[in-house]
Amino acid sequence: MPPSILSRTLKRCALTSLALLLAAGPASASLIDSTEPPSSTVTSSPGQHFLDDVETGISLLPVEDGVVWLHISVKDRRLSVVRGRHVIHEIPHFAIGINGADTLRTRGSAMTPKGEFRVERINPRSQYATFIGINYPNPRVADQALSEGLITLEEAERIRRHYQQHRLSYPNTSLGGHIGIHGLGNRDPFLNQRVDWTEGCLAVENDQVRALASLVGVDTPILIQ
Repeated sequence: MPPSILSRTLKRCALTSLALLLAAGPASASLIDSTEPPSSTVTSSPGQHFLDDVETGISLLPVEDGVVWLHISVKDRRLSVVRGRHVIHEIPHFAIGINGADTLRTRGSAMTPKGEFRVERINPRSQYATFIGINYPNPRVADQALSEGLITLEEAERIRRHYQQHRLSYPNTSLGGHIGIHGLGNRDPFLNQRVDWTEGCLAVENDQVRALASLVGVDTPILIQ
């Protein structure tokens, strides 16, 4: 076929294809000049997604846009720093107590407590790099432990009184204490990925806990579930 005839034929085919796309409506026509990548190539990086409601029976902690709080999922082993509902930082793994986690833990149980807490202190010179203290046990925990017969009325009142006076947990009861998020110190990060080894704290790598400490402060709310 002569080049001039071939050129006219290709042009007619292109115009016919364009007409068919326009007739099919805006959705098809937008494909002609779309600059959006295919949906399969779009990815979201940590810190650019939202924490949706979690079915736990515990209401999610503050969702006001400016409030920073921690969502700690024991099941997924994921620690999220959240501003409102927007995740701004994540730690993808942590180790917990040797004997797992529960809503109440007692002294010597080597369990990590679940529930709603707050940051009560930050020690940047801990033997485990940095220690972010959690207010366990607090008055809410004392009330629950008392109702379940785990502590005496005297112990519950001691916890409440100490908390009212100092805004700090009182660890010298049957519930134990000194719970927090800390680094590894000289421990092997490889083992931390594979073995739960603490007495109830949450352990992350040294650089991770230092970064976390820069994002939270005293009274930062925490939800462990």
